[in-house]
Amino acid sequence: MKHNHKEDLFKTVSLSPFKYLTPSVRTKAYFLLFALLPQIVMLFVTESFASLTILLASVLASILAEAADFGKNRTDLFLWTIAVVRGALIGLLIPSNFPPVAVFFVAFIVIFVNRSVLGGFAKSWLNPVALTVVVCWLVGMRLFPPLLVTLDDLQSRNPALSLIHDGAFPMLSLDARITNFLNNNVFGSLGVSIPDGYVSMFWDTKSPIPAFRFNLITILTSIVLFSFDVYNVMIPGIFLAVYAVLVRFVAPFIYDGPAMQGDVILAMLSSGTVFCVLFLLQWYGTVPLMNRGKFIYGAVGGVIAFCIVGVGTSSAGFVFTILLLNVLSPLIQTVENYFEKKYTESVIAAKVKKVAEGASV
Repeated sequence: MKHNHKEDLFKTVSLSPFKYLTPSVRTKAYFLLFALLPQIVMLFVTESFASLTILLASVLASILAEAADFGKNRTDLFLWTIAVVRGALIGLLIPSNFPPVAVFFVAFIVIFVNRSVLGGFAKSWLNPVALTVVVCWLVGMRLFPPLLVTLDDLQSRNPALSLIHDGAFPMLSLDARITNFLNNNVFGSLGVSIPDGYVSMFWDTKSPIPAFRFNLITILTSIVLFSFDVYNVMIPGIFLAVYAVLVRFVAPFIYDGPAMQGDVILAMLSSGTVFCVLFLLQWYGTVPLMNRGKFIYGAVGGVIAFCIVGVGTSSAGFVFTILLLNVLSPLIQTVENYFEKKYTESVIAAKVKKVAEGASV
């Protein structure tokens, strides 16, 4: 019997299933939403009802701003998920003593104007979450917590420990037990030990700004998001590395502290450092696309964070950092495009010419 190769071809070629190098935008939106749920659950567990009220107000404002522009985006249903994520991020970055009504109106106006002027979703080159929080800070600056660290703290060997002893970061009742266990069974074998209070800083700093509180949950969430390629690890990795090096080695020189002993733990566990780097730094449409641009973006961001946030305990420094980095992003992308164009003209074009001439490449 004659074998029909043409029939086999139609049996094996299929348009599905599709395979993607990274999750789709819709999938990423759902990942982000579920990544924020543990933060919200912890607010319920700790009975932080004032923060939950603010969170509800900001989410409603974000959804209503999205609904006002629904006619243009009626097919992009994942944008409703983005709207919820955007509103939740705003609510988590606002202090618990801020009036919820003020948060609602500021969030609605800023998001709506941002969408009308710059465009929705990835068209806006300014992070709408950071922009909203900055406006809230300008409107109610006195409601945001003051800088906790003092010059005397910075000139000590361990500023974080000084703040813990002064009660700026309250300790959990189980902190001493957990610390002793870790020192005896983990760090003891390495010849080091951690003081009481650091465990509490990882678990709950008790900050009036919810995004600054649950550092351990944020760190675990980041592992999940990076593992599933929801976010690229390059930008936050470079950002944190540059920021940590500056805090460790440059900050003591500026504040006349112990040489090369800047408190990186305080810098990472206060000011919402981990939270902002994870959820705000790579917002849609605000980052370069190529590796060279991403490297520059992350490195410049680390320098800006050091200049604005310093060594930590800043209540709004990181949202200002994000906005300034957004402003510089088009310039970084211009430099990125210049080098890519130069590479294309000098390398790719030469290879194309060789192929056209029949040479081996």
